[in-house]
Amino acid sequence: MTTRGRDGVWFRVLVAAWLWTGCSPADNEGSVTDVRRDVPTDGSDGASDGIVLEGDGGTCDPADCAARCAAAGFPRSECTAEGSCSCSSDPPVDGGEDAPPGEDAGTAEDGAVGDDAEGPEDAAVEDARPPLPSRCGENRSYIWIANSAEGTLSKLCTLDGVEVGRYVTSPLGALGDPSRTSVNLHGDMVVTNRSPGGETPAGPSSVTKFAAELEDCIDRDGDTTIRTSTGATDVLPWGEDECMIWNTTLPDAGSTSPIGARATAWDGTEDSYTGLGGHVWIGALDTGGVFKLDGDTGAVAGRTHVTNMPYGGAMDGAGNFWIVGGMCTVGSCRIVRVNTTTLATTYFTVPCGYGIAVDAFDRVWTSGKTMTGSCVNRLNPSTGENVTYTSPGLTKFYRGIAVDNAGSVWVASTTGSVVQVREADVTFVHEQHVGPEAVVGVAIDFEGNVWAVSQGGNAALKMHPATYAVESFAVGTGPYTYSDMTGYQLRTVILR
Repeated sequence: MTTRGRDGVWFRVLVAAWLWTGCSPADNEGSVTDVRRDVPTDGSDGASDGIVLEGDGGTCDPADCAARCAAAGFPRSECTAEGSCSCSSDPPVDGGEDAPPGEDAGTAEDGAVGDDAEGPEDAAVEDARPPLPSRCGENRSYIWIANSAEGTLSKLCTLDGVEVGRYVTSPLGALGDPSRTSVNLHGDMVVTNRSPGGETPAGPSSVTKFAAELEDCIDRDGDTTIRTSTGATDVLPWGEDECMIWNTTLPDAGSTSPIGARATAWDGTEDSYTGLGGHVWIGALDTGGVFKLDGDTGAVAGRTHVTNMPYGGAMDGAGNFWIVGGMCTVGSCRIVRVNTTTLATTYFTVPCGYGIAVDAFDRVWTSGKTMTGSCVNRLNPSTGENVTYTSPGLTKFYRGIAVDNAGSVWVASTTGSVVQVREADVTFVHEQHVGPEAVVGVAIDFEGNVWAVSQGGNAALKMHPATYAVESFAVGTGPYTYSDMTGYQLRTVILR
């Protein structure tokens, strides 16, 4: 489907900006064209306290002008006779430009510094950038869930549960086998296509990046519109969705040897405002290969090797990539820390593993199955100490895990439940049934809600962390994601 925005002002502003400046989006991919012109809004030659959004000399719509000024951080708007949109700040306060001659224009009668005083505060205001546009709040609070059985990816806004996009994740279409997703500080996401074709290999493992918002998508045909999915019933063929940024076939992967890429995590070095920079780290179950991908281009920027059969991954605050091993589910569990600068590796033994997360103290949490039951474990890498909560019985299988930065750790159970464990002492708090069996993944959104992925119910389940009330939202067929699918772990736990 061709869209000029998600029924919002921001994309109209962007398209207008591109047209006014004589540039197509293709001339400036991945960034917002700035059409602001700093001018004094009082007609003087003094310092600027406003901007003019230049037009084509034609008409200016007052409502659109007001919205654009608000988005740029200015509360006042006016359409000029020339057809431009003029934005300005509030009138000066005491000690402003109307201060009597001889008085410090930045100081009020009581000696307090006024709004026009020069200093660090003003520099910070001048450097402040307007909020990033988003259909889903200032945190871009989306959850990205891979629908493994159909080769697609569902993007839901966690504020209301609406699926705002569904995307084919690889050139192999329904056989792509997407699994882990990871969201960076800007809100953009990568999905790893695990073992395309399953037991009958259909192609190589690959990684695909999608932009979270229209401003960062690529107008490949230069028609000043972005062709992208708007929901579950609007899935574009592979290669036609302009919010797909890149797709990288991983080294060593071939048409009959996918390499089983699984562990996936952004490193958090990207610019949170522009999204530029950063790297994606991938671990392959079948070969032990670990790959560093350039976040902007997808190019392979480095590689190393580990011996614990990478299954899941997470980044810590020191920039280390942690990988939980594939043999953890049968009682022989090793996790490895990869130094992303030197590529040095350090191995640790834990009692269980499948899900993996890191808390604000750089302690590593794993969840999984043992020979006698299921467990949640907290490893302190500085001391090697493991603290474990064990749930007896073989009917449960603890899988994905997430830390909420509010005192709790949440774990998905294949019985259809989410388990709450106290972060401080790794003790049981609560178990809440949320849906059908095969709940495989869990994540936290930016309002503190707990999300679970129900493979058995083809649903994303949203649970309130205090009342345990549950809402269910449909996604694609066979959802299977248990990594940092909202970006909350990276942005608010690991890098806080």
